[in-house]
Amino acid sequence: MKTTGMVRRIDELGRIVIPKEMRKQLMMKEGESISFSLEDDRIILTKFSMLNKMGPTVQVLLEGLYTKYHNTFMICDLHNVISSSSDGLAKYQRKAIPKDLSLLIEKQEKQIEITMDFFNETKKVTIYPLVNGQECQGALLMISEQTPYYMMDETLLEFIKDVIEQEIEACV
Repeated sequence: MKTTGMVRRIDELGRIVIPKEMRKQLMMKEGESISFSLEDDRIILTKFSMLNKMGPTVQVLLEGLYTKYHNTFMICDLHNVISSSSDGLAKYQRKAIPKDLSLLIEKQEKQIEITMDFFNETKKVTIYPLVNGQECQGALLMISEQTPYYMMDETLLEFIKDVIEQEIEACV
């Protein structure tokens, strides 16, 4: 863990200010939620994501897609990979996604096999934005490894996306 040397005081209501530089680096916006946890004598602040609350059903869906298509499937929020099919666990799970990918997800437009730098490798990535109400929560991502997008069952992928969105809604 990095120490920044920044010190902030707690006010009379128990509030502290997260330094602007840190908020900017983490792309935090006004109104976003933060989760608190205790680890020994430390308070850990983490950007809250509804996607972190999803149940095991989502992992089963990702594994099913991997078994059928032999492509890597992931769920990410706007900043990190939350879950991955087993072939991508060690490589992608809990890692920060590239900022250009985050910007594409925020647009809430489905992207079909765009070629991009994905964790220092050129990959074909398909993006299915996950929306709760009007707000984009993240995306279902597919990295085309063995099965190209045009050979996949689009209806199945849309169904999986819908199930994940329902899971997000149930977490609210």
